[in-house]
Amino acid sequence: MTKFCVSRFAFVQLILLLVYAFQCILFRIAEVEDSYAIFLQYELLAVYLWSLWSASRETGVLNLYVMFLLTLGLFLYSRVFLDIFGLFEWYWATKWTDFYFPIHTRYRILSFLIWTLLFTHLGALLGKRYLEYKQIEFPHSPFLDKLSTALFLVATPGTFTKYIIELKFILSRGYLAVYDGSFDDISYPVWTAGSGTLMETAYCLFLASRPSKKKFFIISSIFFVLKLADVMKGGRSRLFLPVIFLVWYYYSFLNTNSSVSLKKILLFGLGGIFFAQVMVQFRMGNSIVLDNMGDLVTIFFAQQGVSLLVLGYMVYYEPLFINHGVPYILYPLVFWDSFNGQTVDYAQNTLSLGHKLSYFLSPEAYLDGEGVGSSHIAEFWDLGWFGALSMCFLLGYGIRYFEKAVRRSRTVMYLSFILVPTIVYMPRASFFPSLKQILVALLFYWVVVTWWNRRRRRAEGDVAAAAENMLNR
Repeated sequence: MTKFCVSRFAFVQLILLLVYAFQCILFRIAEVEDSYAIFLQYELLAVYLWSLWSASRETGVLNLYVMFLLTLGLFLYSRVFLDIFGLFEWYWATKWTDFYFPIHTRYRILSFLIWTLLFTHLGALLGKRYLEYKQIEFPHSPFLDKLSTALFLVATPGTFTKYIIELKFILSRGYLAVYDGSFDDISYPVWTAGSGTLMETAYCLFLASRPSKKKFFIISSIFFVLKLADVMKGGRSRLFLPVIFLVWYYYSFLNTNSSVSLKKILLFGLGGIFFAQVMVQFRMGNSIVLDNMGDLVTIFFAQQGVSLLVLGYMVYYEPLFINHGVPYILYPLVFWDSFNGQTVDYAQNTLSLGHKLSYFLSPEAYLDGEGVGSSHIAEFWDLGWFGALSMCFLLGYGIRYFEKAVRRSRTVMYLSFILVPTIVYMPRASFFPSLKQILVALLFYWVVVTWWNRRRRRAEGDVAAAAENMLNR
């Protein structure tokens, strides 16, 4: 029965692709009008709801792919959906330039969003077979559990101290100090050096040890408090991404038989929206005023949907904003690109789409520490239509495969703290994770595992030697 449902969903997705392809041919024959763009808005909403519904029917709401769809809607589609209800004009370029995208640009943006969503979901539906691997194939490791806990607790005081120092600095200099290079002026106590990296790496190792549910809650609660201190200095993703990861990890490996009601999800979402807006007001130094919850929700989605402008600007400025180098999508893999503040030299030499586009749009604002951000969809646009649709299919398929790989390999589970946030945040960031971060994590993991294996072989050799001596007596 399950195989039949999977085949049916994939078959429906193929039909949708063919219908949309035929529709695009008709639209190319006729002249593009406002009514076409409006129709595409409703079509994007319909395809998105179908994707959410079919994915949730297969895996439940708290599956990684469903989480990715939710952030995709939040960061890329929310303004389009708000416009359907007359709450926001999605084609209003609100970042610095303040103009409206013309009708042909709107049509190309919406058409690209629909195509990419259709191919992403097709890849996910065809990768459904990997979800049959629910059993974790490696056991609990007492050694990794104890070692990671000890390292995590050792790194906690230094990490907390660094976060407090940075918070005081932000409150005195302003939020944009995070990006304008002012952080280089901060002086930390010597004993805090490397504590943040050690804390997160130890936490990754702790999760890879497959801890008990009780210990998971204890260590994760400390980790959550540290992230609360970190998020106070700005950047809601510093808390939002770890929370998403912890929910995914808990319901994937510690509480797989539990279901979450829609009511709880909605309450959690509204609470998160309120908290996120409070963080914005706090970092800007403004008073918190709550006139209407509906207005608060609208403002939140309009602000988060700004990532759509990255694709919009690339489409609109296509004749002027031209990439003469390697694809932007490779930027996170360039581990030698060291960021020391937003400067002219960095903007001209980096491979980062977000930095280059921000400098292109407004050099003055960029040098002051502002930015338009990035998005994996915009990086895909840089690859051309064939490359973009191929990458979307591989993305959907790859997320499904990851759900199998993370249960078969302790190393993949160790890296999941990096990979899962990358997947759910790529609509607002880059497609690839940071290679530098992965290499540091793998080096730490290799040192720990190598040391443990040598210690175990030495202990086994001592036992064998002792047994041989007993026999020779």
